[in-house]
Amino acid sequence: MIAADNSRRSRRFEELALPHLDAAYNLARWLTGSASDADDVVQDAYLRAFRFFDGFHGDNARAWLLAIVRNTWFTEWRRRNDAADDTPYDDALHDDE
Repeated sequence: MIAADNSRRSRRFEELALPHLDAAYNLARWLTGSASDADDVVQDAYLRAFRFFDGFHGDNARAWLLAIVRNTWFTEWRRRNDAADDTPYDDALHDDE
């Protein structure tokens, strides 16, 4: 019973989400400016979409997926920004004397 439900869920996800893979990649590529970062963002976004697919009850899977791609990138961007802000200031490196 559970295996049949999982199979049905996987098939439904494939039918609704996979046709929008190119659009998801194009958005990620535009947001990140990098092909490798776009690959990572799309992969993470599709994993999130699959994990929370039971919560999707709309008729516009494309908009739902692209919102997940955008939010996945913003989460990664914030993580990178926060990591850069944690770099300690070194007086020796920035001393003009």
